[in-house]
Order: sequence, then C-alpha cells, then structure tokens
Amino acid sequence: MSESEQWQAKWHGLQDILGPKWTLHILRLLSEGPQGFNGIQRELNGLTAPMLSQRLKELRCHGLVERMVADTTPPTTTYSLTEQGTEIATQLRELEPLVELHEPGDDPETDGCSPTSQECRDEALTTGCVTAVDRC
Repeated sequence: MSESEQWQAKWHGLQDILGPKWTLHILRLLSEGPQGFNGIQRELNGLTAPMLSQRLKELRCHGLVERMVADTTPPTTTYSLTEQGTEIATQLRELEPLVELHEPGDDPETDGCSPTSQECRDEALTTGCVTAVDRC
C-alpha cells in the first residue's frame, strides 16, 4: 500500500469512527467525566434516546467508551471514556481554540461571519455561524 493509500485509509477510518452525528458531542461530554444515559441525553439538546443508544454502542465497539452497570435497584448504568477514548477526546479538545462562534448581532452587516460562512450558515446553525480562527 502506498503512503497516499495508507493515510487515506486511516482518514476513512477516522471518518467511520468520528463522523456519525453526535459522536463528537458524546466524546466531548464524557471527557468531563462519567455520565449516565439520561444525563448525557439531558446535556445534549436534540439527541434522541434511540440515537444516543446507537452512538454509545458504536463507541463501545470501537473501544472508546465503556459501560458500567451497578448492581442497584433499578440498575444504574454509567458511561465513561476508555484510555483510548480519553486520548482521542483530549486531541479533539485541543482543536476547540481553532473555531470561533459568532452570535447574531456581533456585526450588524454580517453578524461577524465572512461572506462564505454567511452562505453556509443555514446548513449548520439556525443563527450565527462558525468560522476558523483568523490567525493573520
């Protein structure tokens, strides 16, 4: 396998693991500490129980999340990051400073958004926009 094929295969793998909707949000939340199923769902607005269940199963299969069931009545289920999950979440959190959120009203003409992000605004956010930090 050529070097190009190798990195492409790795990036396809990253997309398969991290690409599904809500996956990054769940990893980010669990990076703050273990959470119960209902706690995760309450914290992540718009995440349905079936979707959360599916994502947690996928993350467990990939070895990023572990599920612990306490012998209580009713049973208490807690989810936390594995060592590998913690490593990935830590790397992802280091990307947060590279993104800026602009709220409506930041700039009367553009709300703080570039013309390009203005065009894409409706695809990602109902209000405001997300842009890369201007390092110029």
